[in-house]
Amino acid sequence: MRTRFLEFVKSNYITVALSLLMLLILIGAAFTFYNRQVMVENTILQKQTEAVKENLNNIFESDLRRMDLGLRGYALTKNEQLLQPYNDGINEIQYTIKNIDSLLRAQKLDTLVDEFNKFQGNLESFINVMKQLRAYADEGNQEAFVALLNEDKGFDLWNAWAPIFFKAQAYEDELLEHARESYQSAQNRNLVIQIILILFSIPTIASVVYRLKKNSRNRSKLLKTFSDYNRTYVFNPGTEISDDYEVIIDNSIGNLKKASTFIKEITKGNYTINWEGLDNENKKLNKDNLVGDLIKMRDQMKEVKDEGDRRLWSTDGLAKFSDVARRNQNSFEQLTLEVVKFLANYLEAQQGSLFVIQDEDKNDDPYLELMACYAFDKKKYLEKKIDIGKGLVGQTYLEGQTVVLTDLPQGYINITSGLGDATPGCVIIVPMKYNERTEAVFELARFEPFAPHEIDFLEKAGEVMASSIYSTKINERTSVLLQQSREQAEAMRAQEEELRQNMEEMQATQEEMRRREQERERERLAQQNNSDH
Repeated sequence: MRTRFLEFVKSNYITVALSLLMLLILIGAAFTFYNRQVMVENTILQKQTEAVKENLNNIFESDLRRMDLGLRGYALTKNEQLLQPYNDGINEIQYTIKNIDSLLRAQKLDTLVDEFNKFQGNLESFINVMKQLRAYADEGNQEAFVALLNEDKGFDLWNAWAPIFFKAQAYEDELLEHARESYQSAQNRNLVIQIILILFSIPTIASVVYRLKKNSRNRSKLLKTFSDYNRTYVFNPGTEISDDYEVIIDNSIGNLKKASTFIKEITKGNYTINWEGLDNENKKLNKDNLVGDLIKMRDQMKEVKDEGDRRLWSTDGLAKFSDVARRNQNSFEQLTLEVVKFLANYLEAQQGSLFVIQDEDKNDDPYLELMACYAFDKKKYLEKKIDIGKGLVGQTYLEGQTVVLTDLPQGYINITSGLGDATPGCVIIVPMKYNERTEAVFELARFEPFAPHEIDFLEKAGEVMASSIYSTKINERTSVLLQQSREQAEAMRAQEEELRQNMEEMQATQEEMRRREQERERERLAQQNNSDH
């Protein structure tokens, strides 16, 4: 059996060698792709562990410390500006807690999640203590402030936090070390695979050349077979097959070097690398060989990176947008202007408009009113009302679906600059919904089309904006009702005072009438007595 196998290998040496070489190349490409995935996953894990450790340190080192220092400074000086660190700490610690919880869940550290959730009760109690200290400081009650401060609730909080903190640090250090080891192992495997590929391919090709020289009668056939393998499994330039063995060998070695360079560049994160010689004419010929697989691997890895960048862009944008909406909720006019300004700038649009539903007046039909218009970094002062169902804006409100226009009618929107007027290339109209109710319609225009992830971002931002509009409306309506209630109370007090004065005047008049009646009665009796005598 062994003798038969050796004879087969000897008689089919070139075929066997080239087959093994091609198989090794394919295996190497597959392992390279796998190792790349491992490296990407461990890079993400390293970032997660670093983020967890940073947020864990922020609880005491940043958030609680700012709260404590700001409150102490305010208690000593009564300077409300010193409360800014306290207020920032109150706000930031909630964001920090959410980040830690989200990251621990992403790492599937259920034990730490449970302990961390229990700790949040202690944290809320401590925040309530800080709020009580703030109340004592506002009242000027220094004795109560100092007494509560001397109880050192922060030390109790630290005793509850320390076991969780050190356990979490140990977990994260272990995860970080594991991620680094896995990352390094993947790099080492890539290097070993490339070395094996090169070490195996060079002697194989050399032996093939030697065998071709030795078997000159079969050289043409063997060269053709080798060339076919090279074209089938590595790269097919689409040109005529050469009978010159030097050209064939040079092409094969060159393709191996190109493959090695290509893989190295992808490993470095260079997803713009192209295979030299690959063009539209021979692209179909290389669809299923090594070059085709490497191109597919490059495109897939680039898509993964681009998707991550898009997701990060959207997440960061929503966080910034929510912050803008939160900071301007006290003024409806300022809220609408700032969100339109933010969205126009963030999406690099040339013009944006926000229409808000007006349906509080029961005597009039609901309509959409232009509350803010922003273009070319300037606020536009315009007045515009749109009936429900009229035009694209009114129809979008009625149907509650996002509308994207890429073929705009002439004059629909003109963008004006110092260089003249131009029609935008794309307009998007987004209904902003809260609890299935459309509170507003946002229209954005720019020269470039909107990508799918930008449309998705605008729809998510619309939900945040609709919630802010709803809350701001409720706040303003409550303020108006409160003012009306105060005015009515004042009017009722004035009426009560006027009624009291009228009652006093009526009582005085009745007393005067009784007095006069008594005087007339006495005069009548006196006259009667005089007449009897």
